[in-house]
Amino acid sequence: MVSKLLALEAYPSLRDLDFRILRGVELNMRHHKWVPLEDIAHFARVDVETASFRLGKLDDLSLVRRRSDIGYIGYQLTIHGYDVLAIRALAKKGVIEAISTAQIGVGKDADVYVGITPSGEQVAVKFNRIGGRTASRRAGYHSHVFADKHHTSWLYVSRLIAKKEYDALVLLSPIARVPKPIAWNRHAVVMEFIEGTELAELRDDDLTREEAKNILDRVLEEYLKIVRFGIVHSDLSEFNVVLTGDDILIIDWAQHITTANPESYELLRRDLQVILNAFRRRWRVEKRFEDVWPEFEKAWHESRGERHE
Repeated sequence: MVSKLLALEAYPSLRDLDFRILRGVELNMRHHKWVPLEDIAHFARVDVETASFRLGKLDDLSLVRRRSDIGYIGYQLTIHGYDVLAIRALAKKGVIEAISTAQIGVGKDADVYVGITPSGEQVAVKFNRIGGRTASRRAGYHSHVFADKHHTSWLYVSRLIAKKEYDALVLLSPIARVPKPIAWNRHAVVMEFIEGTELAELRDDDLTREEAKNILDRVLEEYLKIVRFGIVHSDLSEFNVVLTGDDILIIDWAQHITTANPESYELLRRDLQVILNAFRRRWRVEKRFEDVWPEFEKAWHESRGERHE
């Protein structure tokens, strides 16, 4: 589904003071579920009345939300406010100059838009949108990382997951077919823009069995290099393989783990079973798990410095 990035509609109307106020809400959410108005005013270096007025405008723009039935007036940053702060930071660093208003990709945990650099090049800008404990656990983060143990900021979890994916792309892009990373800020990752089509978007008759077999061979070839390097995707499927002309790209590395993690063995087995089943179901490519697994199992052991007979 194509939708607009709400932050882009609000962005032109914001002043420097609005960004300071949003930053004040963001920083104080480390310590408060609902940030007191007085703390926001203190951070922004304005009086309470001015802060309240500007926060009212930001609330109207859906960048913050307000609550007054908790014994004081408190505010939270919304995901749209977090978008605004990330866009502002990336623009000030000269990473992007503009972002399209329509999505080019959408998943269960992220939205992707086309960005334009100051030199006019296209880049992909991925905004992570994590919304629950299951997602944070799968990415390796838990509530104990937060100062306030009574609540978890899913904005902050999204930030950690974006950094995790960026780090994976830095490691993997020199050795395998994954997107090249450019920058990250908060929950946003900027990477190279590549024209392509997700396998999941193809109709079953878009590929012949032979074409599908060649694509699967390329996926397995690239994934084997990655496992030898010491990383397991943990969520490999037809939704995370992109066809780019005559080649493939493996995307969405936010849930990756290293082979040093004991869980990586079973996650690697699952990755292979899922991708093999997808090609068998959709394009009748009969490649058996029992034939593929030994080479991956050997690579997994060797990446851990273990001998494998």
